[in-house]
Amino acid sequence: MGLMKKIFPKKFRHFLLGWAARLGFALGKVIPRRIGLALFSAVGTVCYYLLAKDRKRTVKNLRFVFGKEWSERKIRATSKAVFSMLGKNLFDALHLDTMRAKKFNQTISHDSLDSMAAAREGGKGAVLITAHAGCFEMLLHFFARKGFNGIVVGRAFKNPAVDEAVRKMRSGPGVEYIDRSEDSRKIVRMLRQGKMMGALIDQDTKVEGVFADFLGHPAFTPSSAVRFAMKFDIPIIVSLAARLDGDKHHVFISPQLTYTKSGDFEADLVSVIRQINDIISSHIRKFPEQWVWMHERWKTKPPKPDGVDK
Repeated sequence: MGLMKKIFPKKFRHFLLGWAARLGFALGKVIPRRIGLALFSAVGTVCYYLLAKDRKRTVKNLRFVFGKEWSERKIRATSKAVFSMLGKNLFDALHLDTMRAKKFNQTISHDSLDSMAAAREGGKGAVLITAHAGCFEMLLHFFARKGFNGIVVGRAFKNPAVDEAVRKMRSGPGVEYIDRSEDSRKIVRMLRQGKMMGALIDQDTKVEGVFADFLGHPAFTPSSAVRFAMKFDIPIIVSLAARLDGDKHHVFISPQLTYTKSGDFEADLVSVIRQINDIISSHIRKFPEQWVWMHERWKTKPPKPDGVDK
């Protein structure tokens, strides 16, 4: 049992979480970036020690992926860095949008926007696939500043204060937040206006999905956004963020994904998911301290082949 659970009852933890969300949102908007990064990094490090369950899962997952390549010392050091980096990226997710254009452009570099422009000009918009890596929350705001308006499809959080903070963070000028229950036809109409729909598919959640390798191991991967794009022939682009030296960021943007329509839609779907997972996995290996290793990514197990005892 984690230290927080030992000290505080569940209702009080939710109360604290709600106020932490409000305070963090307010601080992220007003305090200087250098101070904010140091403060949020320190809070992340404190969470590393307080949240025993998340710390153990982070170490376990890093060992699962890198155990044959890394020393135990490196695994432990990286697990601690994960929490510190999450704190810094949370601050920047709140703070970057307050920057004026010149400072914003000096802080965030990016790959060519050609694939985004081609998708918009094609009249179908694009499904922009990303992951919980780097300062991922700023991606659609970044693209909106570059003239590519976007939509975020999400679900409500149980804690109202957290839900409010997330909605504020994920919406703004050029970015609209839409509940997951919305009619898909509304989303298609918005995409045909040239907008980009962001989707995170790197977590094992209770949604429609398929199995595909992720960091060298079969992982249940949410497939609804990719299925939607393939069904309506909407371009699929992968974009990922990473923090660089000097606390600058880089936005990686893939070309539009291509695939052959074999006549077997489900097989084609898995093929596209594999492409996406390969891109995300390669990115995480380059920036291992910038992904959410405390998530149970390999929780769901693939079904055993026919004829194999369970």
